[in-house]
Amino acid sequence: MFGKILKLTWNLFWVGLMIFVVGMLAFRFYTLNHYPSFAEGIVATDKLKEGYKDGNISAITWRMPMELDEEGYFFVHEPIYCQDEKTLIITIRYNDNLLNELGSDKDGENLLLYPSLSYEEAERKLPLTYTYGHAYGLYSYRRYVFENVELSEYEHLYLNIHLEEDYESSPFVILDIYDSIAPTEEYKLSKKDIKALLF
Repeated sequence: MFGKILKLTWNLFWVGLMIFVVGMLAFRFYTLNHYPSFAEGIVATDKLKEGYKDGNISAITWRMPMELDEEGYFFVHEPIYCQDEKTLIITIRYNDNLLNELGSDKDGENLLLYPSLSYEEAERKLPLTYTYGHAYGLYSYRRYVFENVELSEYEHLYLNIHLEEDYESSPFVILDIYDSIAPTEEYKLSKKDIKALLF
């Protein structure tokens, strides 16, 4: 009798362990490919609100040539380019383990990042503003807004991420985020986008 109970307990332990491992892997894949709602959509700047007064904003999105840097520190996701307003919105996600890699005693929100856009023989552009969010206990998200970006003028567009406010030094990470020959598609405003633009 005792042997049967021990065997049953042992079998239950292994079944529970397998369920736990499969569950953790499923959660990891889910968080890798899923962005929370606050990390998507329009960031309603004054310029975009003004542009929406006629009831519409013409916007496009595309699959970026480089969504992840070589070291795996930063991901970029769903660029939104509002054509008439020449406004580009980019989401940057970073694993909070980056703080340990950098030896930083800051949290994800207070980690200082200095992104900029660069392209062939053109002035570097700095972001107008950004928002911050955190999810799943794993990732921090920043959404940067760049204005006066004439996308049609460039063959490639690069996102440079510096860890110090010295834009002349080599960036910590460079991501190729736009290729003029890559297909684009219309970005359709969500209900959340429209609400943000109206208020």
